[in-house]
Amino acid sequence: MSKAKIFWYILFYLLFGFLLYYIISSSILIIQFAKVNSGTKNILIVIENFVILFVELFSAFYSIFVYYYIGSSSDYKIPSNRNFFISEKENFPSVSIIIPTYKEPLAVLSQTIEGALNVDYPKESFEVIIADDTPEGENKELKDFCKKKNVKYIHRKNRKGFKAGAINNALKQISTDYVALLDSDHIPTENFLKTCLSGFTNEKIIFVQGKPMFVNQDNYMQRSSAFIHSQFFHIMQKSRATRFGVVFAGTTGVFKTKLVKEAGGFLEDTLAEDTDTSFVLIAKGYKSDYIHEICSNGLVPWTPIGMINQVWRWTYGISQIFVKRTFFVLRGKGSFLNKIDMAVTSVLPAIGVSMWFVNFLILSCNYFLKIPFIRPNIAEVVPLLILAPILIAFANLVMGVITWIREEKEDRMIRLRGFWGGVWTITAFYILMLTAQSFLLWAVISAFLGIKKEFRRTIKKKPKSLGKMSEKIKYSIWSFVLLILSSPFYYAIVQSFLSFPPDPLVGWFIMSAISLSVPAIITVTYFKELEFLKKAKSTKSAADVMREYEGEKK
Repeated sequence: MSKAKIFWYILFYLLFGFLLYYIISSSILIIQFAKVNSGTKNILIVIENFVILFVELFSAFYSIFVYYYIGSSSDYKIPSNRNFFISEKENFPSVSIIIPTYKEPLAVLSQTIEGALNVDYPKESFEVIIADDTPEGENKELKDFCKKKNVKYIHRKNRKGFKAGAINNALKQISTDYVALLDSDHIPTENFLKTCLSGFTNEKIIFVQGKPMFVNQDNYMQRSSAFIHSQFFHIMQKSRATRFGVVFAGTTGVFKTKLVKEAGGFLEDTLAEDTDTSFVLIAKGYKSDYIHEICSNGLVPWTPIGMINQVWRWTYGISQIFVKRTFFVLRGKGSFLNKIDMAVTSVLPAIGVSMWFVNFLILSCNYFLKIPFIRPNIAEVVPLLILAPILIAFANLVMGVITWIREEKEDRMIRLRGFWGGVWTITAFYILMLTAQSFLLWAVISAFLGIKKEFRRTIKKKPKSLGKMSEKIKYSIWSFVLLILSSPFYYAIVQSFLSFPPDPLVGWFIMSAISLSVPAIITVTYFKELEFLKKAKSTKSAADVMREYEGEKK
């Protein structure tokens, strides 16, 4: 075990011990209060304190578990016994590269197809398949391109199951040994197939995930969006690889065709088919691995509205998984740590919703109504509650810094930004993630209520505007409504600092006020661009972005 892993594990156990102490001591104090106080108001005080304690623990446990992720990921190593399939020509297994599509711009999709056709692999051993759901009449250009390039074109007349349904439809029509999956905007590197195939070192491994690199990082919004993926692959996926519990990222992965068919294919009843299918496969006893080598170059959403829609879909899909799969996963064959990991992942969106509930509960009950907050103190002076937002914020900050240090070795755009660029990217990322929770409330609530939503694909082309006028108006109005809602939190912050000692809840008020204000700041920042962005092509692929970068470098 490495020294880094030992350090992070010690920190994890120390914080976990502190959390247990906090739970027990807070519960004892609340129960003692209930024993000596009666009446309706005191009953409400007890209930409110237990509700907030539950949500605190909810969020604090995830923050502590972050240190486990970091510690276990520090021990990640690419398998030394991997098979490169390069000894004899006849030993190369057959592969079908499937690219699911729906109304994708050919200027972007064509370069993904070209990249797939040019992977470093025997031509006779692989095929490229377009699994297209585009309505008849809008797909002629793509069909003609596929015919010209000798690419197999599979078309469906409906979108049943959306992306997962398109993949399953293609799976029925192939008999190759392996199936590789790419999003329409992810141009594979030449080593894509050989790298991922090299990870099948165990008969129980059903899929191997390669690393996608996200190349369009023109502004702080796009850099923050790319940083989500950086954390996912450098921390989460590396950690999961140490216990063969990797989650498929939706692109740049290779599956054993026979096993995935036996397992029932991709699940079609949630909007997070990649994570959902991964969880069920792990619960069924299959293994999955991750090779941390860049295997594709892709795009993050080009606009703020595109980013919100993408994260909204992720949040809704993960919340669906929590509702539909939690008990199946917990009863499944996965290891204890994999079960904890999957449970924490699926419940994460609900934490954001519960935190907002608590924020307003604290503000209304504890600040304006002066209902006492019952928690233990340090040396009878500093309430432990003040440490909760610090604990949460610090864990995420540490994960961001570790990710930046690791990604700096691989991402040339990160290296180009330097130290202060890193500070700004991490700061902007966490402020935006905090802010996003207010836009995601309905995603979680609607998933919990079983309200069905359509799969809204991420726009792959760089648009001339930020989106439809109706979307721009909707998000602008919502942003300024949130700004109005922030005013009582700002008032509470001012009043907290005017009193001495300052109210220990001020940390919660600051986080709430900032997260409610940022959407309006973004709207104002982009106000001049609500109709037209900077002069740009109507479509732009990852290859175009990289060529622009090389031109600027020269």
